[in-house]
Amino acid sequence: MEVILLESLNKLGGIGDLVNVKDGFARNYLIPQKKALRANQENKEYFAKIKKELIEKNKNIVEEAKLKLKKILDIEVIFIRNASDNGQLYGSVSPKDIANYFIEKKIEVKPSDVNLHNAIKKIGIYDINIKLHPDVGSNLKINVATTLENAKVQKSEYEKPKENKELEKNEKSQKKIVNNESLESSTEIKTKDKSVEKSSKKQEKVEEKKTTKDEKNSDQIEKTKSTTNKSAEKNKE
Repeated sequence: MEVILLESLNKLGGIGDLVNVKDGFARNYLIPQKKALRANQENKEYFAKIKKELIEKNKNIVEEAKLKLKKILDIEVIFIRNASDNGQLYGSVSPKDIANYFIEKKIEVKPSDVNLHNAIKKIGIYDINIKLHPDVGSNLKINVATTLENAKVQKSEYEKPKENKELEKNEKSQKKIVNNESLESSTEIKTKDKSVEKSSKKQEKVEEKKTTKDEKNSDQIEKTKSTTNKSAEKNKE
C-alpha cells in the first residue's frame, strides 16, 4: 500500500514522503497511530493543507528531543546487578530496564527508543544507541556491575587502553620530532662536509695551478741561464 507519511519514521522517510509499505503494517499501525494517510487523491489534497503545520510541529518535537538527549548524555548510567563468579548476570539488562532507568530520573524514554548492539547478560561496559527521533540520536555507554565500587574499577580499566593509546601517540610524535631534528642535523653536516670538500678541491686546483706556473717560471729561468752561458763562452773564444 502507498501511504503519505505524517511524521519522520526510521527506515521509512520524512514528512510528506510517499512510501510503499505492507498492507498490514499500514492498517494496523501507521494509519491508526496517525503516522500516515492512504495515498489517494483526497488525502493528498488534505495533506497539502496541513503540511506547514506538520513541519512546524515536527520542528518543535526535534528541539525537545535534542534537549532530552543532552540530559541523557550528562548522566553516567550504572546498573547494579547480581552476577555469578564468572560475571554472568542472573537475568539481563533490557531496553525496558534502560527506559525505566531514565524515567526514574524524570526523563521520558520509551523501550523502542533504546537499541542494544548486543544482549547484555554479563557485567561490563556496553555501547547502546538512544534514538529519540529519526533526526535525534546518539551512542551511549552503560556500566553494568555488581557494586558501585566494582563499577568504578570497571570504568578505570576500560579507560586505561585509551590513556595508553594517547601516551603511545605522544611518544611516537616526540620520536618523530627527534628523528626529524636528527635528519635535519645530519643533512646540515653533510651539506657542510660537501661545502668543505668543494672548498678543499678548489684550493687544490689553485695550488696545482700555482705549482704548474712555478715550474714554468723555473724552466724559463733555466733556459735563460743556459742561453747566457753559451753567449759568454762564445765571447771568450
